[in-house]
Amino acid sequence: MFILTGKSVLERIIANRKISFPLRVYQIKNSINFTSSKSLDYEINQMKIDRKKSLIHDQLYTVIHKLELYQKLINQIDKIRKTQVTSTDAEHLDLFEKIWSRLVTQSNDDHEPMSTISKRWTKIGFQGPNPLTDFRGMGVLGLQSIEYLSRDESTCLTYVNIRPPNDYSFAIGVINAVSWLVALVEIESSKNDISHPLLTYFSVHPCNLNEFFRLFSLVFNEWHQFWIDQKADIMQFEQLSKRFRAQMLVECQQGRPLQQGFSKRIPKQ
Repeated sequence: MFILTGKSVLERIIANRKISFPLRVYQIKNSINFTSSKSLDYEINQMKIDRKKSLIHDQLYTVIHKLELYQKLINQIDKIRKTQVTSTDAEHLDLFEKIWSRLVTQSNDDHEPMSTISKRWTKIGFQGPNPLTDFRGMGVLGLQSIEYLSRDESTCLTYVNIRPPNDYSFAIGVINAVSWLVALVEIESSKNDISHPLLTYFSVHPCNLNEFFRLFSLVFNEWHQFWIDQKADIMQFEQLSKRFRAQMLVECQQGRPLQQGFSKRIPKQ
């Protein structure tokens, strides 16, 4: 194609104005990973030499920089989720304190001090009196996710205080939901799937941990609304979560960054 067009693969991708920026990011990423031509550094240097290609070079740099930031975010998320939650780490205890004060002691007259072993943790959806046992593969990322949601105390309490039989165990629900996002970060490419589906979102939003949690808050609110609309009980959690996760993947594969209202497109059964 270079002989016919005088343009490298990367230049042709940049020049194609018919594709969206998220899809352009994907195509450049795949070109970098799988091309057998010159190295990326060589491609960029050639663009620098030819002043007529300076705009293309700037656009390519923007995409490459975004991919670098995204890779850093992946590594950061992976490190946090692999960190075990303990009762001796001061930062972990501080997160538990905040969750306790915002969600567990819901009355102004309730001044019971936080304890990492208490039956009151079950009130917000932990499975037993020791919440440390519930974080599974999400580690500190699960704990941080609960604390992040608790910052919007009034909204979070609507998640916590669903009346049986329609409750879904808030804390366990959060840990599951953040694992759905992590799965979209980690998914490997195949003939049918785009690798790293969340690039669709982060190609048009900042690549940092705060934005990841902002996205998580959006996703969890969508999950909550979907759950309420289904008038479900806990026995349907796995079935409904599969449908919800499938729609998350569809949104990414179709080049739509996850946004408010995406759960309304989940096919009815």
